[in-house]
Amino acid sequence: MKKLLFGAPLVLALTGCVSDTDFVKNGTMDFNGTITVGEALDSWKSCEKREWEEFETDNGVQVVQFSCQHKIEQFISRTKSLLPENELEDADHLDIDSNLQTFQFTINRDQTFQIDNVQIRTTWADGTSFEDSQEPVEQLQTAYANQLNFDPNELDSTVAAQMAYVFMVIKSRAN
Repeated sequence: MKKLLFGAPLVLALTGCVSDTDFVKNGTMDFNGTITVGEALDSWKSCEKREWEEFETDNGVQVVQFSCQHKIEQFISRTKSLLPENELEDADHLDIDSNLQTFQFTINRDQTFQIDNVQIRTTWADGTSFEDSQEPVEQLQTAYANQLNFDPNELDSTVAAQMAYVFMVIKSRAN
């Protein structure tokens, strides 16, 4: 009988402790209540690697962050294969090592959460990188729709040329 009494408070204590990450992962968004945030992001086919973490900012805001290392290698390879040879001679803007997207959710005092920030960081083989903010809800909807951010099957020679130009412009702004 003593084991049962000891175990019951322990079970209650353990089930009462939900991490901020679990709180966000088990929650739903206003635009789509059919699946949880965790179900959407953990199964997003665009991610090669995924990571969840939580932290507190200097001013006490609780943040849960999801990071997605996008599958981009096949997209870049296909882009290069669709470009004319002369455009590939000086195409270091297509030597992309990684494309990392981070979603930050903030925990509100009323025990709700919100998507607060989305950043994208593109890093090239020479070590330069460019980071920019993105529209949070729009980017989260892409994940909920399970769409690839870089789908090689959507490329033709025209789109490949456009993407090469976009990466050239972005790289010109990189540090």
